[in-house]
Amino acid sequence: MAARSGGRRRADPGRGREAQDDGPTSSVSMDLRFGFERLKETGWLINMHPAVDYYFIQDDGSRFKVRRKCVLPMESGCEREVSSFLSKKFQGKIAKVETVPKEDLDLPNHLVGLKRNYIKLSFHTVEDLVKVRKEIFPAVKKNREQDHASDMYTAMLSSVLQRSSVITDEEEASKKIADQLDNIVDMREYDVPYHIRLSIDLKIHVAHWYNVRYRGNAFPVEITRRDDLVERPDPVVLAFDIETTKLPLKFPDAETDQIMMISYMIDGQGDCFRRY
Repeated sequence: MAARSGGRRRADPGRGREAQDDGPTSSVSMDLRFGFERLKETGWLINMHPAVDYYFIQDDGSRFKVRRKCVLPMESGCEREVSSFLSKKFQGKIAKVETVPKEDLDLPNHLVGLKRNYIKLSFHTVEDLVKVRKEIFPAVKKNREQDHASDMYTAMLSSVLQRSSVITDEEEASKKIADQLDNIVDMREYDVPYHIRLSIDLKIHVAHWYNVRYRGNAFPVEITRRDDLVERPDPVVLAFDIETTKLPLKFPDAETDQIMMISYMIDGQGDCFRRY
């Protein structure tokens, strides 16, 4: 988290600025108090806020800002069927469906880099994502509960009973739809904030220089990375770390693990608190 900048170089004189109209929001007035204006400049990205707001430090220490997916793991071997089902069921809401390999951190041996296939759903708007999530999530929740409650014997017995049963064509069609939802075992990245998802997709990262160009509300803001600028400004940085207990090959769990130490540092000076 960056607080402010001392600056080391003087800005080039005569660079023009174009004001942006944000509307009467409290965030704009707060940003102006701390020197973050909206304009056309080159800056070093130090922070971002949802909406999306990008905060920059210039080479002379002044500051400005500009405004500017869902992943489904499933049962192995049914990626094509589930993708086809989702494309038809949510036609017009899902912009793109693709299968991507990703590391599954829930696997006991996830540290060795094993991957599983996920279905990645891309949306035109956050509203479409929320609508699709509301329809899929109940099935995912049910599948999770069944996975915890079932064992190999009940799974085999259910399979035998389904094969031996006689059902109508209408029931068969309904069953096929239900079966595809049954193959979706979890949802990932649907809760990633919009500004984080946007920054990942556009490759806009903190601690790099960018050219920022604003041409009014009718055009998107242009943010172009400047790899030729390597000297960094002097922001005041607060860093902290929390050490906890945890089970082997697992992430810390707030319900069962305990905090062992909290440490922090501000511009090279800090302290730590230990639990004895």
